[in-house]
Parts: sequence; C-alpha cells; structure tokens
Amino acid sequence: MKRLSFFLLMMASLINLDAQVYEQYKTMSQGDRNALTMTLPQNKEKFVGTLWSAYLKEFYGTKTKLNKKTGEWFSDNVDMPAIGLGNTVDVYASVEQINDDVRLSVWFDLGGAYLTLREHYDRYPEAEKLMMRFALQVAQKSTEQQLGSEEKKLKDLENELKKLQNTNERYLKDIERARETIRKAEEGIAKNDKDQATTQEKIEQQKKAIEAVRRKLNDL
Repeated sequence: MKRLSFFLLMMASLINLDAQVYEQYKTMSQGDRNALTMTLPQNKEKFVGTLWSAYLKEFYGTKTKLNKKTGEWFSDNVDMPAIGLGNTVDVYASVEQINDDVRLSVWFDLGGAYLTLREHYDRYPEAEKLMMRFALQVAQKSTEQQLGSEEKKLKDLENELKKLQNTNERYLKDIERARETIRKAEEGIAKNDKDQATTQEKIEQQKKAIEAVRRKLNDL
C-alpha cells in the first residue's frame, strides 16, 4: 500500500482531497506504461498544460513541449537527482479534460524502466512530492485567477455604479432645470393673466370711448 509522508498529507489537505496521486497503467506514445495520475478539480486542460510546462522550467530548468500528434507534454533529459539518482529522466505528461476537472498523468522514464512504487520504492515518494507541489501551484494560480476575475467583476460593478450615479446626477440637474422652467412659466402665466386683465380693461375703456364719439356724431 502506498505511503504518503506527513508533508504530502498536509499538502493534500491544503489543496483538495481529490488531488491525490495514484498509479495507473495507461496507454501513451511509448506503449502501456506505469503513470502517476491525479485529478485537479475545477480546472481547464489548457491552463494546467501551460502551468505544467512553466513548473518544470522553474524547478528543473527544462523545456517542455506539447507534441500535438500524441497530445503529450514531453521533457527530455531532465535532471531530477532524487528521482533519476544520477541519471536524467524523460518525462511524459498527458492532460485530459474530464467534465469540469483535469486529469494529469505523468510517466517518468528512468532509462529502460518507468517509475513504479513496487520497483522504485525509494524514488516514488519524490515523484509524488513533485506532483503534489504542482497541484498546490495549480490551486494557487487558479485561486489567483479566480481572484482576478472576481476583482474584475467588482471593478465592473463599481464602474456601473459610477455610471448610474452620473446618470442620476444628470436626471437631478434635468429636474432642477425643469423646475426652473416651470417656475418661470408660472411667473409668466401670472404676469400674462395680469396683462390680459389690464388689456381687457383697456378694451372696455376703448369701447366706451368709441361709444361716446358715436353719440357726439349723432348729436351733430
């Protein structure tokens, strides 16, 4: 039965219980070989593949390329002292999208043999640590990406609120202008009513003046 060190158990608890390493014979470009496999929950294939390449470059200074024909990420002659024990290691990896999760399978070619727990009991835990450290990095980067996404949503909401506030200010200014227009219109109506009354009075006086002139004309 496989053993996980306390270090690995702590890492597993920090990442996710699904991110556990297990052995599995899988078909790959070199035939059916023993792989170390793990599931990375809530991730995307492209994201994990890109991180895997960056991870090996950061920790082992190796270039990892995606073979589009085989669909495998290949790292040639990697210096992994704790796994290779003086020899370089060829590392193959496949990244598969399984619904919302990603399944990462890694084959360690030690040169004539592929890493297994039964045959390489002393080296196997180091490969587990390598993969668990990667799972931790995936979790960290994924969380950072999620944080960035949530911060962008917040920024978008803040911008939307600012636009709404600006629109509200324009509405208030429109209301003030409308009120001023109404106030002036009301004053105009009141003045117009007075002017109409004055004019009506003048009309009546003018009618009387005309009537007086007519009577004078009739008296002649």
